[in-house]
Amino acid sequence: MFYQPTLTRFPWSTLLLLLLSLGLGLSSCNLDDDDDEDPLGDWEQIKSGFPGVGRNAAVSFTIDNITYVGLGFDEDGERLSDFWAYNPELGYWDNLGRLSTDSNARFPGTGRNGAVAFALNGKGYVGLGDNDQDYQADFYEYNPGTRSWRKLADFPGGARRGAVAFVIGDKAYVGTGYNDNYLVDFWSYSPTSDTWEPVRDFGGSKREAATAAVFNGKAYVGFGNNNGIAQKNLYVFDPQQNSWAEIESLDDDDEDQENLEARISASAFVLGNRIFFFGGSTGGYYQGDIWAYDPALDTWTEHTALTDDCGSARATTIAFAHNGVGYVTTGTGGAGRFDDLWIFSPDVEQVDCD
Repeated sequence: MFYQPTLTRFPWSTLLLLLLSLGLGLSSCNLDDDDDEDPLGDWEQIKSGFPGVGRNAAVSFTIDNITYVGLGFDEDGERLSDFWAYNPELGYWDNLGRLSTDSNARFPGTGRNGAVAFALNGKGYVGLGDNDQDYQADFYEYNPGTRSWRKLADFPGGARRGAVAFVIGDKAYVGTGYNDNYLVDFWSYSPTSDTWEPVRDFGGSKREAATAAVFNGKAYVGFGNNNGIAQKNLYVFDPQQNSWAEIESLDDDDEDQENLEARISASAFVLGNRIFFFGGSTGGYYQGDIWAYDPALDTWTEHTALTDDCGSARATTIAFAHNGVGYVTTGTGGAGRFDDLWIFSPDVEQVDCD
């Protein structure tokens, strides 16, 4: 006599539920595996790198898809006053004022680092900074139609370096910075009347070398240096309410942000519905990582770092966007100064560098 096990017969509906459960379990495993994949983003070096001397703490503004890059200081500490206009469609750089017949295109102020710049109503604006002797309060307007500059009213908030500037609507906003004290004030500028008005002070602690970007009619300002301590916070400014609010999703306890550190002198650009924050320095070392913040979803996503395969970590870079990609140039990674130019494509895999 032998033992014959009893076979339990399951209805077809029960078997179908078991199979579906197994399929969902496998799908969950696949999703977890996706989390371990490398971040997206491709960096490509452009042959037509910045033609001026390598520098950091420069400024830039963009008018009609032409980006103007200038000022800063070189590896010898010389403060620079040259400006270059870059056409990303042609890959061509134009040195403003290089010829004697084009002398009006030369920046009329002293060479400096840590200035601010912005574009508004088809003109460029440059001011503030440090010329190695004094902090500056002067401001200048550049007209690309006439290739000439004119001096404007001084910034009433006082001379400083390391401030931030951004444009919303028909006004520019300038604030924070350093003048032997760390600053927290903000001012709005109207180009039609060449006048400044105070607005609500920055919502976070006083600082210099912060980072700013504008998305959907609001400004996002954060990171930076407060008394030698790198900051990890971000605030949004609403000009309609004249108010600041902290972005709570920037959180040290979030496992997805374990690699996102406090930083000084990062740069930013906007692509589509995301703000990308790149590089900076923390605790004496430089960073090459790049993070995307989605204001609508209030989420942070890490992308391929410039240092993963190709370039070098750096701070105080120039960053701007054109035609769906980001551009990064100049900056410092320590003793040297950069003059290379990189394009960042956010939603593709990194192609191996030569």
